[in-house]
Amino acid sequence: MSDSLDFEKDQLIEVINIGAGHASTALSQMVDKTVNINVPEMFIGPVEKAQTFIGESEKVKTTVLMNIFGATPGMMFVLFSPDTASKLAELVVEKYGNKDDMTPEMEASALKEVGNVILGASLNALSDFLEISIIQSIPEIANDLLGSVVDSVLSEIGKKSDTALVFKVRFKVEGEDITGQFFFLFEPEATSKILELTKKKLDFQKTNE
Repeated sequence: MSDSLDFEKDQLIEVINIGAGHASTALSQMVDKTVNINVPEMFIGPVEKAQTFIGESEKVKTTVLMNIFGATPGMMFVLFSPDTASKLAELVVEKYGNKDDMTPEMEASALKEVGNVILGASLNALSDFLEISIIQSIPEIANDLLGSVVDSVLSEIGKKSDTALVFKVRFKVEGEDITGQFFFLFEPEATSKILELTKKKLDFQKTNE
């Protein structure tokens, strides 16, 4: 990879890292626990190979998905194993009531709220940093083979481009057996826009140092 591409990759990862940091803070406040995140991993390449990067296609996962509209169109989703999803929902419900009374509907609602809060916090951070308007859809939840869910997401991107840009962020709730991942998938024009705005921002900061 050339120095130029390395620099662009570093820029993109830094922008996503800002969003991921806000997401971990938001989730931490929801469950009153520390949430640790890993440095974002990035994939850019053929749409058909993005599934391998996302991984675990043959496993059933609980996935909360949201569309991204505005200046940087794409999609975000957060995923857990079904057991982890239930534990996380219990933590959220327990904060406001009795987890023993939790129904499947309450669990789904709690998980949608988790997705809405952490993915929304990521987007707000990106929106503020890049100084653009980004809008999120209402979250949807799916319990299915991850491969089926991801195929439907990638097929939408594949209609517009042969290339997918995907970011993966792993997180863990400290003191609990709760881990998960969230993903950002951007359309090619969104990637160009993010790079252009990040470069302008960095150039402006350098000029004013």
